[in-house]
Amino acid sequence: MLETEKLGPATMVFVGTACDVAPGLDGLFPDSPDTAERRITCSSDKPGLIEEVVTLIGEQDEAHALLGQKAALMLDEMLENALYAAPRTPAGTPLYTRRAPRTLAPDERILLRYRYDGRRIFLEVRDSWGSLTQGQVFSYLAVNTQEKEPDPDRTGRGLFFMWWMFDHFYVRIYPGQETVIGGSLLL
Repeated sequence: MLETEKLGPATMVFVGTACDVAPGLDGLFPDSPDTAERRITCSSDKPGLIEEVVTLIGEQDEAHALLGQKAALMLDEMLENALYAAPRTPAGTPLYTRRAPRTLAPDERILLRYRYDGRRIFLEVRDSWGSLTQGQVFSYLAVNTQEKEPDPDRTGRGLFFMWWMFDHFYVRIYPGQETVIGGSLLL
C-alpha cells in the first residue's frame, strides 16, 4: 500500500509516453547557461513573465503558437499556486485571496526557472512555503481523474491539468521550506 502522508521530503515524477527526458532527477530540468531565472516580487509580475516565455517560443507556425499557449496556461497556473495556494496559516487556511493584487513578504520567495531548447520548454516554479503534501498531490489527481468534466472550482484542478498537459511533470516537497513544481512541454 502506498503511504501518502509521510512528513519528510518527497519527489514525485510523472513521465508521459512522449517524454525523452533523461532518467533520474538530473534529467527533469537540465541545467544550461541559457536557463533563465526570475524572482517574483508581486502578483503583477506574472503577466510580463508569461509574455516573456511566449515570446521566447515564438509564433512562427501553428506548432510554436500551440506550445506558447500551453506554456502560458501552465505558467499561469504554477504562479497562481505559488502566489495564492501555497501561502497558508499554521492551521492550513489560505493567507491571500486568489487573483487579489499582492506583494511578497520579505521572508517569502518565489522563483521561476525556464529554458527553451528549440524543441522543448522546461518550466519550474519554487515557493518558500512547502505547504503541499504528498497526500494532497495524490488526492487531487485521484479526485479529478474520476470525473469526465472536473468541477472548475475544485481544489487541485490546476495540479491535475499540469499533470495531464506536461510531457513530464514533477513535484518536490520540502515540508515547511519549499515546494518545487516543474515539467516540460514538447514542440
